[in-house]
Amino acid sequence: MSMRGPAPDAPETVLAGRGTTARFDGQRLLVVRGRTTWTLPVRAVASAEATAGGTIRVGISGDPGRARHGLGRVLELPTANARAAEAFLGQLTAALTATEPAADGHALIQVRTQPPPSYAPGPRGRRAVRAGSLLAGYTLLLSLLGWMSPLEDGLAAFSLSVAGVLGLIGGAALWRTARRVRSLWLLRRRGVGVVGEADGHVRIRSEGAHLWIFSKLTFTTVDGRMMRGVPPVVSVRDFSGAAITGRADLVYDPEHPARASRPLTFAFVLRTVLLTALGLVPLGGAAVCLVPNLPF
Repeated sequence: MSMRGPAPDAPETVLAGRGTTARFDGQRLLVVRGRTTWTLPVRAVASAEATAGGTIRVGISGDPGRARHGLGRVLELPTANARAAEAFLGQLTAALTATEPAADGHALIQVRTQPPPSYAPGPRGRRAVRAGSLLAGYTLLLSLLGWMSPLEDGLAAFSLSVAGVLGLIGGAALWRTARRVRSLWLLRRRGVGVVGEADGHVRIRSEGAHLWIFSKLTFTTVDGRMMRGVPPVVSVRDFSGAAITGRADLVYDPEHPARASRPLTFAFVLRTVLLTALGLVPLGGAAVCLVPNLPF
């Protein structure tokens, strides 16, 4: 018999049931079970028939004795309904009548097994895990301090709860400030200067007003890597609400190109001072509530 491909408009039929999905496009049969996919060309199939139990039995030509694909002489494809089985079997049978089966169809079968999914968290997930671990340790420390506190139980619990909330508020503000100061220090130590474009911005609202703007920078690193939409470490003050665009001199970290900065501005220094002050105030309140609970 001659070997002919499917018609240009031949549909791809799908059969699914009991954890098995089979697809046939007129030239090859793809069978998926879990993470394993078998690819059977039409020449590897010797016969196909429907059974009374609602499955399609696909016979593979040749002797499966030395095959390593894990399939036997007959492959059973379960189906959800009779019409799906009829359509699938009709297309498969039409292809078999136009194709001469190979002497050893098992040698033509290809098998591919996908590796198990990786559950390693991404950068955001790792940050969330670290934040959760720090919060859990912070809570445990306050609980131990409450257990050893010389104050009455109710007063100790209230004062430590207030101290805990104020400490989180102040700590978050100071952490953001320290993070940006560290970025500036790293850029000053190992930064590379280039010329880029400011083609957008991110606003930070304060009481309904647009006060702080972080430009979005587009630039090319010295090794040819294009960076787009990188927010710089340094912010600017914006009273008019206008976007900042155009040519921009900047410095980026070659070890972490997403860390970049425009020249230092007075607005950034003012913002840093304000954030530091806003962080120290609640931390001072946390210390006032915390000291009476110390056991010494």
